[in-house]
Amino acid sequence: MAAEGASDAIAYGEWALLFAHCEGVVLEHFGKEFPPLAIIGFRGARDRPVETLSFPRARYDADEIEAFRVMRGLACRAVRQQDPRLLGRVATLSACINQRRLCKPEFETVLSISREQGAFGIQVAHSGTLIGLMLDAEVATNADRVAAIGRSLARAGFGDIASFTLGSGARQP
Repeated sequence: MAAEGASDAIAYGEWALLFAHCEGVVLEHFGKEFPPLAIIGFRGARDRPVETLSFPRARYDADEIEAFRVMRGLACRAVRQQDPRLLGRVATLSACINQRRLCKPEFETVLSISREQGAFGIQVAHSGTLIGLMLDAEVATNADRVAAIGRSLARAGFGDIASFTLGSGARQP
């Protein structure tokens, strides 16, 4: 019987790290928790489950590999300086590159809602269907704001909408 071939970094709690999900190994530990931020997560209406074990491994070109090298350094800086906005920019760049591998059909709509709602980043599952807007942690303490963002996402056809906070000092909604 074969064991799972993919994993995630949930076992590490809120510690920020670079994790190779297919191998189930930590590539780099950034030394701190995530900076405080709120995440509003959701799925697209047309998203279908991804068979992670049979999904072809991503092949990146030289420019993308170089971009990931730079993003890795920026992500480390964002965590060490507790800068959620920089981390959001890195996540969005990574999400844009991922569009060429595991396309999120409503990605342009997500970008638009992100701008409208003042999110500073978009994170996506690189081997699944989840998407998240990254916002200031204080948003999570404002139930009306979270509900308004949820309604905006629902009107656009997104489902399974949930919010949570991450990082040092972040309070749960």
